[in-house]
Amino acid sequence: MDKKLWLLFGLILVLGIFSGMFIQSQRSAGEQETFEQKVSASSSGLLAPGETAEVGDFNITVHDSYFSSQQEKQVLVADISFQNLAEQPREIPLFNILVTDADGHTYENLTSYDDQRLVGGQIRAGGLRRGTLAFDVGDSNHYELSYTNHSGNGLAAWNLKPSGSTSGGS
Repeated sequence: MDKKLWLLFGLILVLGIFSGMFIQSQRSAGEQETFEQKVSASSSGLLAPGETAEVGDFNITVHDSYFSSQQEKQVLVADISFQNLAEQPREIPLFNILVTDADGHTYENLTSYDDQRLVGGQIRAGGLRRGTLAFDVGDSNHYELSYTNHSGNGLAAWNLKPSGSTSGGS
């Protein structure tokens, strides 16, 4: 009898939780709230092109950036170098590099860009690798490039000032 009572109590508790979740979801569906967030386009806290940041086992420098066009797309190209500070080879994780515009939209690098010269992969201890990465970006008056290391406890961001700008601002 005692087991049946506990089972009944547990079922009532679960039923109460699910009915509360259902009622809350019905309220939320009727009250469409709008959420808008504007990213600050200030350059405070951002590195300038030519400055170097140490993130994890790398010294990373964004040397320059410029606009190019490919197949009717506006492509932002960044000239970047990585120097391995570790005593053993390290992998350059290109997927940890993003460009963010003034509206907060983020862009990953284009692997299909014709002139992409920075190739990921192993870099020897003390080695230096430099090349370009391209990003298919939207029209904006502010772009920043950020790199985060694998473990997530290191970040560097640069305020990009692309030459040959065809963007008007958003």
